[in-house]
Amino acid sequence: MSTRGITPGRAWLPAVVGCVLLAGCAQEAAPRGRTERETADAYVRALNARDVDALVRLGPPGYEEVEADAREVIAAEGGRGLEVDGVEVSHEFGDDMASTRLTGEARDGCGFTTYVQMSRHDGTWAVVLGHAPGAGGGGASPAATRTP
Repeated sequence: MSTRGITPGRAWLPAVVGCVLLAGCAQEAAPRGRTERETADAYVRALNARDVDALVRLGPPGYEEVEADAREVIAAEGGRGLEVDGVEVSHEFGDDMASTRLTGEARDGCGFTTYVQMSRHDGTWAVVLGHAPGAGGGGASPAATRTP
């Protein structure tokens, strides 16, 4: 038997490299969820339509009291006919948290600035409404909109 070529101790190396390469080719790209901008646009559409259910669908999956927070936000800010002129996204607290500043004009001609807090769940951005199970509630809704 020849001692040239692959030694018995390393015969597995090409097989492992081949499997790794094949596995990398076989993996599908992770599904792309809603972006921060798409979430901000959907948020404004829900406000303008005074659509609590649409706002609830933008909340984090599995969170508690999302509907209660959505109702509060719609009651305070809904139906104003907001037109968004600018969207600025900041990721000061990590890649999966965003503070989104929306600017524009309301139907009555008044300018507005709204900050929407978002978090990313499985690749999709959600408006922070409610609270994580067991975390307890209290305080103002993080997604509440205010004009500075």
